[in-house]
Amino acid sequence: MDLRTVIAGLFLALAIPLAEAATIYKTVDNNGNVVFTDTQPTDQPGEPVNLRPLTSIPSISTRRPRPVSSTKPARTFYSRFTITKPDHNATIRDQETITVNIAISPRLLFSHTVRLRLNGKVVAESRRQSTFELTEVERGRHTLTAEIVDSQQQVIQSTSHTIFVHRTIFTPDFSIDPPDISIPRSDVRIQPVR
Repeated sequence: MDLRTVIAGLFLALAIPLAEAATIYKTVDNNGNVVFTDTQPTDQPGEPVNLRPLTSIPSISTRRPRPVSSTKPARTFYSRFTITKPDHNATIRDQETITVNIAISPRLLFSHTVRLRLNGKVVAESRRQSTFELTEVERGRHTLTAEIVDSQQQVIQSTSHTIFVHRTIFTPDFSIDPPDISIPRSDVRIQPVR
């Protein structure tokens, strides 16, 4: 596709909105370039271009309404609220209890409570403590969510971490490696076959 054709096509595309208001003329200059114009040329013969009527299609709104979230407060009470232990995406191996530490700054207000969820289920809640102990956590991937809730149980702030719990399923009582049972060469007797 050469540049002249592209330019002519662009000009035509720009001229289409004017089609209802004016007549479009097509001419070919001395160099063979096709020219579209809305005024009839005087020095060259120009033929009117018959354009089909435009089909107007209403645009579809791509704007989506913002979701209403009960976890996003209009006002932030705490400048720092995060799970500090275990780390995000941490792997915890063969521990009976998992310690969860939460950092809150400034200090927790009297009417607020810290709630800890494991995979969406509330597992601990406290007004004073920011350290929790989880026991008997199944192996696999888990989501820890810490929330600060007010006296009406509305979530004020929340933070989440993903952890991976690994458990040893089978530990044999004996060594899997076979013992070395090599026979010393002096004890080997070879008997001829008769």
